[in-house]
Amino acid sequence: MALAIITGGSSGIGLEFAKELAARGLDLVIIARGKDRLEQVCQELATTYQVKVQSVVADLADQRSVDKIAEMIGQTKHLAYLINNAGFAVHEDMTDGSVSASKLRQSAIQVMATDTAIFSSAAAMAMKKNSQGRIINIASTAAWTYQGSYSAIKRFVLTYTQSLALSLTDSGVTATAVCPAWMHTNFHKAAGLGEPAIPEWLYVKPVQVVKQGLKAADKGKWVVVPTWRWRLIIWCLTHGPVVLRRRMTRLYLGSGNYHEN
Repeated sequence: MALAIITGGSSGIGLEFAKELAARGLDLVIIARGKDRLEQVCQELATTYQVKVQSVVADLADQRSVDKIAEMIGQTKHLAYLINNAGFAVHEDMTDGSVSASKLRQSAIQVMATDTAIFSSAAAMAMKKNSQGRIINIASTAAWTYQGSYSAIKRFVLTYTQSLALSLTDSGVTATAVCPAWMHTNFHKAAGLGEPAIPEWLYVKPVQVVKQGLKAADKGKWVVVPTWRWRLIIWCLTHGPVVLRRRMTRLYLGSGNYHEN
């Protein structure tokens, strides 16, 4: 039976990916830190979609947990999808050199950048044995702005995924960076932040992100920015003057938002 492994799969777009892949008949392995919530979600998915769902409780900022999960991924025989979605808000002062700020940045880099690379490499090795598989890494539209460590991390995810996709050419395995913008999820609440005070039209729906992300991955696309309006915005940020990126960054920072997923 084909299997999908999802990090951060107990809420937000990680959970939406789990639902969509379960609806396709794939068995799931869902990795998250909160045990109670994770077990509840896994039970509901198994009951609703009649698939096998395994829960793995892990702190992805802990290298020992990361090593165990990487080993599990590498040994999975029928791995069809790996969704690297785990992440958390990075609300920081870039000039803050305190121990607590440094630890936050270090954890963010570990969970959203280093782990993504480690798990993607392990999945690529496992998938190449079967000459098929899809690796989806959640980046962000913030990769085109200047939101401190968060933008830097998501830019890494974007570039790393494109590099991985190139190295997988003609292998039957694909790698896709999905770059969502703001969404209505529980992410801000979990980080102790209010939702951004921005126009509703700037929000995208988690189901849009998932469906367009999976469609892009199945077509072998390296990068996808969900919704036409955000593709247009990113095109302007890419090809327009730097001042546009600065203004978009101020919009992000003024909203109190450092993470959309």
